[in-house]
Amino acid sequence: MHFSEDDLRSALERKDPGEGFTQRVMARIDQAEQKVSPAGRLRTWFLQLWWPLRLRTALAAGLVAGLALSAGLGISHYRRFQEQREGEMAKQHAVLALRITTAKFNHVLERVKVSQAHEMKIRRERL
Repeated sequence: MHFSEDDLRSALERKDPGEGFTQRVMARIDQAEQKVSPAGRLRTWFLQLWWPLRLRTALAAGLVAGLALSAGLGISHYRRFQEQREGEMAKQHAVLALRITTAKFNHVLERVKVSQAHEMKIRRERL
């Protein structure tokens, strides 16, 4: 079965709901309200209080999670900074140790040179 555009237009065009449509809708709404029992009203009242409470709880949980995440990131950043600082201190200590060692070796080398020069002088005198 094929539908043409005209069939589709006629099926979807606006139609008058008829006389008394508003009265029928309002009567059904009144019937639905009358059918709600006191327990149903209590449940509706409870849900009206419960949903904002759940919303506040979810919002509070989101805030706590956000704070925990930022605290974790802050601690991680601080540890990284501390490790970098310790690394720089170790580098400075190593450089200082190498300078001290170089100075000591230079001192020993000078003493060896002086000693060798003194020994060479003694050998020349013996010859």
